[in-house]
Amino acid sequence: MRMRTFIVALFALALSFTGCATADTGTEAGFGLPRMTAQDVADAITVPAADRAGALDVASNGCFHWSSADDDDGAWIVWPEDAEQDADVVVLGSGERIGADSALTGRGRIVELADLPAGGDPDSYFGSFGRFCGADSAGVLVLEDVAPSRG
Repeated sequence: MRMRTFIVALFALALSFTGCATADTGTEAGFGLPRMTAQDVADAITVPAADRAGALDVASNGCFHWSSADDDDGAWIVWPEDAEQDADVVVLGSGERIGADSALTGRGRIVELADLPAGGDPDSYFGSFGRFCGADSAGVLVLEDVAPSRG
């Protein structure tokens, strides 16, 4: 009887561990890729867009930051809605894949974290994700379009 109870308990324990596994969805677990639709940007952000040139910095915590010699250096990136994340690579709407140190050009707006929808609320998506990625001190670059640099 003890052996049977032991086997049942061991089996139940093994089953409980299978519940910890996650399905392979092709994306990293966690916050996902921060994105905004063009309409959401127009509704929430009044800062005008400007042309940008820089490179992608992938932080050790998985956050994507803009690297440049300009005032946008170190800003946390919010991507256009057609971008997707694939581990430490961003797949642009064009299908192009960009990773750490990829030279980029684009058009976007430098804003404060609080300028994003509910960005001032530490419990909101943008508020918590942005703080995790240092946007409360480094700022945010909201890209409306981006492409690898050619040249």
